[in-house]
Amino acid sequence: MIDRSLASTFNRRGFIGAAGLSALAVSAPGRVLGQTAARRRMIVRVDDVGMSKVCNIGTFTAIDGGIPSAADIMLDSPGTEDALERLRAYPWLSVGWHTHMWGAPVLPAAEVPSLVERGGQFDGRFRTDLSRSPDVVYEEAVRELRAQLLRCARILGRMPDTGGNNNPTTPWTRAMRTVLDDYGIPYNYSATEPTGAAYLKRIKDARARGEEWAKYYSDTPQPGVKALPRWADRKIVTPASAEAFRDLLTDSVSSVEKNYDPVLFYTEDRSGILTYPMDVVTWQAWHPGYVDYYTYRLGERVNRARAQQFVVGRAQDVAALTDPRLRAWIREHKIELINFRDALYGSHEFQNHLLASGSDLAVAG
Repeated sequence: MIDRSLASTFNRRGFIGAAGLSALAVSAPGRVLGQTAARRRMIVRVDDVGMSKVCNIGTFTAIDGGIPSAADIMLDSPGTEDALERLRAYPWLSVGWHTHMWGAPVLPAAEVPSLVERGGQFDGRFRTDLSRSPDVVYEEAVRELRAQLLRCARILGRMPDTGGNNNPTTPWTRAMRTVLDDYGIPYNYSATEPTGAAYLKRIKDARARGEEWAKYYSDTPQPGVKALPRWADRKIVTPASAEAFRDLLTDSVSSVEKNYDPVLFYTEDRSGILTYPMDVVTWQAWHPGYVDYYTYRLGERVNRARAQQFVVGRAQDVAALTDPRLRAWIREHKIELINFRDALYGSHEFQNHLLASGSDLAVAG
């Protein structure tokens, strides 16, 4: 968790050592070119990139709007190669590895039999209990995960920049940790805040009404999670991110259409982004994309009452991330949009892109 009451000094010397960079290579955080005043820094991430080619159309429509600064890609899905080829044209985005494993192995299913469904409609697809099951063969998992990363390197030209959170308690998650370490991909670099009371109440109330979707959400308060010590001084945090999706928590499509508006997450400051110290980097993920049958029904195929809440919302996320209201809010509050490489290593890639492209979201003085 981040202590909002303390705007402590960024430990630049420790940052430079951890990143393996010289002092000459790194500018002070919050500064771009001639800028003299610190800015509030924020990352807008798009998730589930590569789910399908149709979904990608919406994803890249959102990216082309100029606000998203990071893209988390699934390396096992029908739209993966299309997305990787597209991302080559967006070097200013940081690229993360989104490890849902809703698709199918890169390796032949016969080479990784412990990882896949056997028989039925989803024969050869990843099993849905992959991350939890004790009977996943660790060696098979390592080979498959390496194959996914090599697929990324072959098409994109490099490995992902980030690997998300990892808690190595099962064969699959231990394999994930091994591969992330082997390729030097950062993980557990972001803190998260405890679950908010209003969000938990919404789930409890829905359970009391017997709404199916609520069975698949926990109503137990979750403590905040700290970043690993090596990344702690970057002060990267996702603040009350569940608040972003509170209006998706319903069985009613009509309610989603009426009430779900991601722009309000920012303009109403629902997670308190504007209350954090200026040296904290906040980020939030969204799921912009257009919907084909794979995205609607065949991708996220478990806990359907929960999964279908994120169907209509995908198209609405596209609209929100290209909405003039969001752009105006970013400008009004002098938000410095950055990517995860900027946050981790002190670079200014995303702002340099905004400057070069003449974007009104560039913050150079």
